[in-house]
Amino acid sequence: MRHPSIVLFFLLMVGVTVAIVQGGYSVEPYSPQSGPSDMLGADSTISFFELPLWIQIVWFLGVLGAMAGAIKFGPLVLGKVRAVLHNKNRMVILEYIGCNPGCTLADLLKNTDMNRGTARYHLCLLLIQQKVIRKKNGKLSYLFTNGGIQLNRKQVYGYIMNPSKREIMDTILGTPGISNKELAERLEVTQSTISWHLQPLLDEEMVVTRWDGRYLNYFVSPKTEDILNEYRK
Repeated sequence: MRHPSIVLFFLLMVGVTVAIVQGGYSVEPYSPQSGPSDMLGADSTISFFELPLWIQIVWFLGVLGAMAGAIKFGPLVLGKVRAVLHNKNRMVILEYIGCNPGCTLADLLKNTDMNRGTARYHLCLLLIQQKVIRKKNGKLSYLFTNGGIQLNRKQVYGYIMNPSKREIMDTILGTPGISNKELAERLEVTQSTISWHLQPLLDEEMVVTRWDGRYLNYFVSPKTEDILNEYRK
């Protein structure tokens, strides 16, 4: 079909003509009702095949028009979607995130020499296309490629990328059974700060505790130890 737009226009004109012939009506100004009015909605429900012929014809022409539009413009739309990954900047962002799961936008900017506006624009497109996913932890967002790492590990990688939480986990890993007080003294921060960072790690079972009768002692869970070791490679 060399001229689909002409054929579509012709079909629409036929539909409009049929509608005018079959469904003529006059428009008059609204006048308030003097008596009681029926405001209870439709009196009955009818099927599509009980509608006037002109409505059926217009609906049918509309379906044909939609199909013609899909045939004509579908490949163009699909081509634009595929082109999302054919941009150099997007490929750089995808490759960096794939090699550095759990990185932040700041890490991306620092290590790719890309300006903030460009990085945010292309990252937004990758998020829309679900090529990249984002896990939030407070004010920080950690980036991952969609796939590869198991979903239940993505949050773990996000916490590992946080310098404060990683330092706490490394300290616990190097000193199994350390207490909150000892962590605070070793890292030179308050015990409340240690507790604040530990809480999400405990919630995710990245760190586990044992009570010795006096203190809660902290240990890195085996699954987290494996991921920490993978991260260091």
